[in-house]
Amino acid sequence: MTTTIISQELFDETILENEECFDLTPAEALRETIDQFCQQLNKSPQTTMSTTTDNHNDGDDEAKVQQQQQSSIPIPAAMAHLTLSHPATPHGQVERTNRSNFQQWLSLLDDCVAADGVVALTMANDDTTVLVSHALSQLAAKFKFELQSNNNHTNDNDDELAVAGSTNSLSSLPYLILFQQSCSIYTLMSFLTTILQKHQQSAEGTISTTNESESTNIHNNISTQQQLLQLLHQVTQTLTSILTFSPKENVKCAMVRGELRDVFIVGLNRLVGLLFRFVGSNGAEEGNEDDDNGANSNATSLQTLERNILLDLLKLSISAVRGCEGGKVAFVQSTLEEEDVVSSSLSSCHTKRGGVKVIWTILANTSLNSNNNDNGMYNMEVMEATCQLLTTLCRYDDFRTPSTTSNNNGAAAAAGGVSTSSAHDHAMEFHRVGVERLLIKVAKDVLNDLLVEYGVDVDRDGDVCNEKDSSTTTDNCEEEEEEGCLAKKETLAAAVLTALRVLAVNDEIIQTMVALGVLPIVTKALRLGVTTARTDTTDDTEDDGENSSSSTARSNLLRKHRLVAASLGLIRNLCGNDEIKTNLCLGSTDHSQSSSLISSTPSALPHLLRAMQLYPKISPIQEHACGTLAAMALRRPSNARAIIDEDGPRLIIAAMKRHEENVSVQRQGALAVRNIVSRLLRDLDGGSGDNIASGNTTVEDARSAIRDRFGELGVEDVLRNIAGRHQGSVDEAYAALRDLGYSVALTKFSAEDLQGGNTNNNSSNAIGRTMMFGEKHNSNFRPVYEQSAGLNNAVDEAVSNFGA
Repeated sequence: MTTTIISQELFDETILENEECFDLTPAEALRETIDQFCQQLNKSPQTTMSTTTDNHNDGDDEAKVQQQQQSSIPIPAAMAHLTLSHPATPHGQVERTNRSNFQQWLSLLDDCVAADGVVALTMANDDTTVLVSHALSQLAAKFKFELQSNNNHTNDNDDELAVAGSTNSLSSLPYLILFQQSCSIYTLMSFLTTILQKHQQSAEGTISTTNESESTNIHNNISTQQQLLQLLHQVTQTLTSILTFSPKENVKCAMVRGELRDVFIVGLNRLVGLLFRFVGSNGAEEGNEDDDNGANSNATSLQTLERNILLDLLKLSISAVRGCEGGKVAFVQSTLEEEDVVSSSLSSCHTKRGGVKVIWTILANTSLNSNNNDNGMYNMEVMEATCQLLTTLCRYDDFRTPSTTSNNNGAAAAAGGVSTSSAHDHAMEFHRVGVERLLIKVAKDVLNDLLVEYGVDVDRDGDVCNEKDSSTTTDNCEEEEEEGCLAKKETLAAAVLTALRVLAVNDEIIQTMVALGVLPIVTKALRLGVTTARTDTTDDTEDDGENSSSSTARSNLLRKHRLVAASLGLIRNLCGNDEIKTNLCLGSTDHSQSSSLISSTPSALPHLLRAMQLYPKISPIQEHACGTLAAMALRRPSNARAIIDEDGPRLIIAAMKRHEENVSVQRQGALAVRNIVSRLLRDLDGGSGDNIASGNTTVEDARSAIRDRFGELGVEDVLRNIAGRHQGSVDEAYAALRDLGYSVALTKFSAEDLQGGNTNNNSSNAIGRTMMFGEKHNSNFRPVYEQSAGLNNAVDEAVSNFGA
């Protein structure tokens, strides 16, 4: 199937022709041209883009701003790559200049790659290097997504107009489509590999352009390495800006970026190899940082570039695999070259999975204990990015339909449409090499440092014994440095806990984590998040931080949100084990218990409920908290009773009322209500669920008290009118209402009813009750087994016929 592509030149000629032939205004000619091409393509409008309809006069800046009136014109996706403005207007001319420069940058990069895929770049030619560097930086600016765009095109400097990098989602869409159509992503993938090869040759001294002295050649090699690494740094950043998408981005932009990620799958094996090589150089660099005091500034700059590139490669890996299930599989199952593994001096794990080996190697060889503050900050950034990459690999987030992943590229078509989650398999791969042990060690070190730096001493019961005196004065520079380090540690702690959460997918891994000491760590993190936030949180705190006094306060509060949400998320998954969830809910102070799996740990329930009180408007915290309460109450009446005693039902209902449109909160809240009520009622019935004797008034009063406890909170209205109207939470709401003793029924609608096509008088027959199991017996169903007289004869006859 061939796709018709309209060129920009044809589009511009048609605008001018319509304007001249039909005596139209520029705005009318633009609309007429778009309608004309829509009819020719037989496409219905799918994308709404903003077009400028300014006039031809060149008045002052104020007049130009008034003349640039924005009108939304719906266009088909087949025209999304065009610059939809009049070619004779100042704004249209600027846009076409930017488009022309963009195509020239792509051509310049393509010309650097030979037919065999090798980058033919002569480092001795400074002009070529500068041009390539400039092209890469401008491409990255065009692809980057930002919420606000700079629409002021009144500057007369063409260079400044061409490099205006603040682009929003819609203005970056034409450039994304042009880049996709040019297949220049293969050029950037070639740059990734070839530049590293040239860098290694230069580092080994095999590249020498003159016959001068040895010191001169060393200096030239270092200079060449710097140029090569700088280009690799820019290539990595450019690819990251292309593949990174935002939830707030235009749907078409997100789809194009997804298709580009599918194409980039073939380059993930190279990316894993690059990561492993730069992890090795980073480790060697840390060991030699104090060896040669006479090292020149060029060598120091070279080491700084290598450190930055490792971070860039980790960020590129996250962007390349996020939302692309095929990319995650390719990353984990990639292979490393044997010579790289053998020559590496770093400790590594025994696995053939290149992606697993790289992540394990980074976690095992990156130390958070450094006397140099810069090295400590850098190592925390590397560790945080590694945890984010691991989290992305072990989480399913590719919700695209096969139609959105299909295109004309063979590589993308082969990779697109992967609907099977590999999250569980990847979690098991990391479990086999013992990644949990490394993550728990990092979490323990970071949380201990946070407790020390906050000056918070948490006793065995979780109470704050000592807090840091906020009135103590310190030097401004030291205070800013301390705040920056503290922020990094909080962010790292949240990233590590989130990584542990996605790994806790089955009972085997959960028990391994508990044996390694995860319970005191996660409860300590939760207590830290709620105790240190007492002076930072108010009842009117919003997600966007509009009521916060400063950006610093907003950042501090956001970090607390993430730390608490990550802690609750991990506790929620750990509650999949019945023994562990009882320990987390009620606490464990009995050192003589037979199980050696669980150590003494205070109850996390008070701090969980405290988190719900502190952050009522943060939906992830409320969702994880309700989900944790639901898991704790499941099959454990003692846990359900403790939740009621701690006033848990009130916080659950309050969360459901506040987050009416959040289906996840509604589902987990309804599930928590149902589990708490059903377990307590079954416990009163002796665990059988049978009807109690009418004379047992004590049990009846207890049952009524449980239902009244929820009824006083308005649970019926919440379950019927809030949770019950969401498709994702209606089943849980029905179960909760049923167990509470309210009259409730599920109603099913056919597709014709929902479309409004049934208009006859018998339309009510199409809507009926959904039959639940056990409500009504089939008339032909015999609940009592009766042996049939002719059954044995029929079996004997069938056997004899078969033998014959």
